[in-house]
Amino acid sequence: MDFLHCSGAICAACILSWGVVAQADDNSPVALSQDFQIERLLTPSVTELAAEDRGSVYIYDSLEMKQINTALDQHFDRIENMMFIRIHHLPPTGTGPAEVEDDDCA
Repeated sequence: MDFLHCSGAICAACILSWGVVAQADDNSPVALSQDFQIERLLTPSVTELAAEDRGSVYIYDSLEMKQINTALDQHFDRIENMMFIRIHHLPPTGTGPAEVEDDDCA
């Protein structure tokens, strides 16, 4: 069963990651995917927490490093249930494109 949860999370991450490279408007599938991931990361539902208690791991794709640091500070007890790929590092000035970590998961 753990294998099914992990493979399901990997499939979900692949589906969510298609086309996530570009910045998008607030109603685009990319933006909605980002909103879903941030909500799941920072305010998981009772069902999501129960899945994590059973060993489920969720793969978060293309989040900003600031969001990840916030989650790790606020939800450190859940860290074993989180995996992050294609992390976006914003430039210090806030202008220009984000640098994306190459995780070689292609």
